[in-house]
Amino acid sequence: MIEIQIHPSDIRRRVRYLFVSRRAVIGLVTLGSIILAFVLGSMAAAPSVIRRVYKSTSVFLMRQEKAIQVERLRAHVSQMSSLEKAFDEHRLRVEKLLTVYDLETSTLGQGGLSLSRGEEQRMSELEDARKREALLKSAIHRLERQVALLGRYERENADIIRHTPAVLPLPPDDFVLTAPFGQRINPFTKGPEFHKGLDLAARTGTSIFAAADGVVTFAGRVSLSQSVPWWRMGNVVVVEHGKRFVTIYGHCDTTLVTRGQEVHQGQTIATVGSTGWSTNSHLHYEIRSDLQNPGVFRAADPRIYILNYEWSDEATLLAKARALKNVKDYDPLPRVFF
Repeated sequence: MIEIQIHPSDIRRRVRYLFVSRRAVIGLVTLGSIILAFVLGSMAAAPSVIRRVYKSTSVFLMRQEKAIQVERLRAHVSQMSSLEKAFDEHRLRVEKLLTVYDLETSTLGQGGLSLSRGEEQRMSELEDARKREALLKSAIHRLERQVALLGRYERENADIIRHTPAVLPLPPDDFVLTAPFGQRINPFTKGPEFHKGLDLAARTGTSIFAAADGVVTFAGRVSLSQSVPWWRMGNVVVVEHGKRFVTIYGHCDTTLVTRGQEVHQGQTIATVGSTGWSTNSHLHYEIRSDLQNPGVFRAADPRIYILNYEWSDEATLLAKARALKNVKDYDPLPRVFF
């Protein structure tokens, strides 16, 4: 036995005695050893446990931050997509003007925005965004140079701009395009032909506007003896614009101008009809230009020149217009038109 005496500081109080058996002592020592071993083991394991907890917390926070950054990236990509769409609309307008003015732009470089399908699949979202941003910046820089080129040209050639046919010859809401520029089947002969203008269906009596400032060189109907194809056009108005363009308005119901009369852009010069070889009331509208070969007026797609109306396939029209620049098999205009 082990005797333990507890003496209080006050002598008036009794001494307390505690008797502990050997078994109890062994138990207490064993328990203390276990507790000590646990404490020492915990202290040894604490750094690795702390590191693991810290790492787990860091990974969790990093994942949260990554999710936030991904959402921000997707928001920026969405904004960039809107910018790309707006950019393409402006680019098409600018490139239409460059084509209309016949300005050479090969020195300005290429301004494409699209990535190939294989590139898109190989890239991560971040890489794709960076690539698109670089392409957009390059394309915007090219567009700025094109706009600067157009600005210089328009300042130096105000008279040419005034005589360039650039507006729709009919009210925008009053027509339907029934026959575009290009190859088609002739509704009368049922054979293939190259349609050299636009057929714009509209009600009889709808106003027809001059596409630019110019001088009327013909108003009436070409006689059968002078030209069979143009006799088929019925009542025709021809306007010459600054010795560079000629616009032709066929199948008119009435003509409101006379030969030699000066007209201004937007002025009513005739009304829509169905005279000549015509299946319905419509306007046959042509633009002829001698920009490629002075004195020889070749047909061009009028949709490229019309700047106050947006067609559904402008990019395709632009590509086709450039491809047809060197086509030379257009029939000449009759002398009566000049």
